[in-house]
Amino acid sequence: MRNTKILGFSLSEALIAVAVIGIIAAITVPNVISSFQKQSMIALLQKTYLELGQNLIILRTEAYNKTFYQSILSLQGRTIANTAGRFFIGDANNKPYYSIAKDCGTTAQPCFAASYSNINGNKTEAFSCSTGYNVIIKSGTAMCIVPANDGNPAVVYVDVNGPDSPNIGGRDMFTFYIYDDYSIDEKGITPDKIKNNTAKTERETLFTNSCLSSTKGEGCFGKLLNDNWKMNY
Repeated sequence: MRNTKILGFSLSEALIAVAVIGIIAAITVPNVISSFQKQSMIALLQKTYLELGQNLIILRTEAYNKTFYQSILSLQGRTIANTAGRFFIGDANNKPYYSIAKDCGTTAQPCFAASYSNINGNKTEAFSCSTGYNVIIKSGTAMCIVPANDGNPAVVYVDVNGPDSPNIGGRDMFTFYIYDDYSIDEKGITPDKIKNNTAKTERETLFTNSCLSSTKGEGCFGKLLNDNWKMNY
């Protein structure tokens, strides 16, 4: 009779293989999860940005014979409910520009998280938007619009997944500004800077100075615009 050998792995070899697979998984899985989370946040942010832009086009069309500072996004002695609130939820005489899932009025919570951290992880701040109108729109995104006033543009705070985590500026929390031509950009990136081609450089400067340290994502949105909606930070 011929002797036959049964080929296979020893217990020690199998344990080594399992350990190697575990190490590789420990290294790669968090990166995959982080990348997926970033892409999800960007998709929600881009959707919010585009929807806001479309609604501003409608607003501009309806207010074609008025200046921006007479529009419903401008305070100018009126109430927040009759400006930003009317833009979100409408009133007895005007249709809303959004489908609203939750109306928080001038109180940020529970539409937004109670506090936000920065990307650097060295700062956490309470969030309040009492000078603006707070809602969660149908997509689940929280928005607060602070109406334009005294020559300052309207400010929009956006948490793309509402009060849910991670609650980090530049990840799920961002800040927009709406200018007098109804364009949406970063703080100080006025329409004339778009025309004279200095906007991209100034967005990069804002990113360097603010994004990683801001709990409201200031300076991060412009970086995404510059990098074609890639979160390279």
